[in-house]
Amino acid sequence: MFQPSNMTVRTWNSELIKTQMIKLKNANYAKIGGGLVFGVLLMCMVTWNVELHKEHMDLKRSHEILHKTSQQLHSKQAKLNKQHNNLKDQLEGESVSSKDEKNGERHKRSVRVPQSAAGGAVFTRWGRTSCPNTSGTELVYTGVVGGSYFQHHGGAANYLCLPRHPQWNKYGVGGAVSLIYGTEFQVVSNLFGNQNSRTFDDMDVVCAVCRVSRRSSQVMIPAQRQCPSGWTKEFEGYLMAAHHGHQGRTMFTCVDHDPETDAKGYENKNGALMYKVTASCGSLPCPNYVNGRELTCVVCTK
Repeated sequence: MFQPSNMTVRTWNSELIKTQMIKLKNANYAKIGGGLVFGVLLMCMVTWNVELHKEHMDLKRSHEILHKTSQQLHSKQAKLNKQHNNLKDQLEGESVSSKDEKNGERHKRSVRVPQSAAGGAVFTRWGRTSCPNTSGTELVYTGVVGGSYFQHHGGAANYLCLPRHPQWNKYGVGGAVSLIYGTEFQVVSNLFGNQNSRTFDDMDVVCAVCRVSRRSSQVMIPAQRQCPSGWTKEFEGYLMAAHHGHQGRTMFTCVDHDPETDAKGYENKNGALMYKVTASCGSLPCPNYVNGRELTCVVCTK
């Protein structure tokens, strides 16, 4: 049987050890390589997660901006809807009556006055039961003109537009009083419009209280037929007041140039009276005023 020498055994052992060392070294290299790959993969995952988190935050911010913008748009839409409804209310109406100048027939159209509307100007259209057909003008109420008796020393110095259906509180309690009467035209000449050639003498005067929702100021300008630039003409007419020889005094009033009268008030019962106003030269500059000429007037809003 073959027996290797000691030298051969040592050689074999040396080769075996070298082989094991090489294997161990290669295994270590493999472990190191695997660790490096794992480290690279881990860094990639961390970087990816960071990027995902950043994108998530960007999306969250974008969502918040879109939500805020949506709320602002809803708020603006609500304001526009409110403005639209207010405008619609103004164009619809409370009951307004108008007179057809050609055939004398009266037409009515319904308007609902918006309760939410604020501001505006209020004026009285003396001699008419309807408001002018100007933009944003609505009827508040109609009535008859009242005032103090033309021969009384006391009482009030202004005309009132009295509603046709008074609302009473306490009454008949006695004591001293002031009196209010109806008002009659004292016009025997053809002063008013071409459609009203009939005599107005002793006819009872009517009135309408009107509100302009889109304009806040109103003025009556005597001796003018047109409004200043930038103002809206509501109506024009003639200046009227009590007779200069009577004991009672009244305010100068602009009566519509094409008036109506109370159909039931055609009798001569006196009361408060309305006369045309004419110029009287002296302290009044003539020219441009002309003695004895009837004065016009106009009611304007802005």
